[in-house]
Amino acid sequence: MERPGAALVGSVVVHGVVIGVACLAMLITGARPPLPTVTSVPVQIVSDQLELGGAEEVVVETPTEDEAAGAEVENIPEPTPPEPTPPKPTPTPPPPRPEPPRPAPRPTPRPPEPARPAPRPQPPRPQPPRPSPGLNLDELAGPTRPNTRPNPGRPNPPGTPGPAEQTRGPVVTAMFEQVYQNWSIRATCDMPGGDALRIQMDVTLSPTGRITSGPTLIGAQNSDVYRAAAAEAMRAIRATAPFDVPAGFTGGSYRPTFFTDRACNR
Repeated sequence: MERPGAALVGSVVVHGVVIGVACLAMLITGARPPLPTVTSVPVQIVSDQLELGGAEEVVVETPTEDEAAGAEVENIPEPTPPEPTPPKPTPTPPPPRPEPPRPAPRPTPRPPEPARPAPRPQPPRPQPPRPSPGLNLDELAGPTRPNTRPNPGRPNPPGTPGPAEQTRGPVVTAMFEQVYQNWSIRATCDMPGGDALRIQMDVTLSPTGRITSGPTLIGAQNSDVYRAAAAEAMRAIRATAPFDVPAGFTGGSYRPTFFTDRACNR
């Protein structure tokens, strides 16, 4: 009867030792090692059959347990340490957005001023034809005085003084110009026809320029405008007296004429 060979028995023993060493390594390291690689041990079979009697026994060299464990441990590869996880890149913060410049405050526009209504042009006032301005020297001289001399046909004898002649001419005209300074007819000028009137009057002056008779209106008109202008003219001539008379003024009766347009334009 054939018996199993010594090589087979040795192979079983070796595999058991290797498996035990692997389990022990797993318990020690706490990690699951990779599947062990079985190293075949060369066995030389001298003979498949054992000869009875004087046959030499086949000697199988079986490695010791320590050698097998050492060989097995040497063949176990060390576990590769895991590669360190690279740190996540820190996100770069976006650059701050520049704030848009604030618009400068606009000045509050002033409300437009209301347009003033244009003054209506006044229609031109009809002006009656007037004589050239100025004073009538003949009228200023007053009415002609009658000759009171007893003998009008006889001339005065030589050396007898005759009556003094009345002062006439431009000096009298300039004297009555003083009345316009006191003649205030501004209200009359605004009335229709108020600046187209002529006021004539009789007045007698002394050699010192005082009024001795008058003033008396000549050719008075029955209108409100004329009455207002004439009343102011008479008040002005009284306010002017005594007049500033020229040297050698003899006095006399005069009929000056005053024009309202000259008083309105002063």
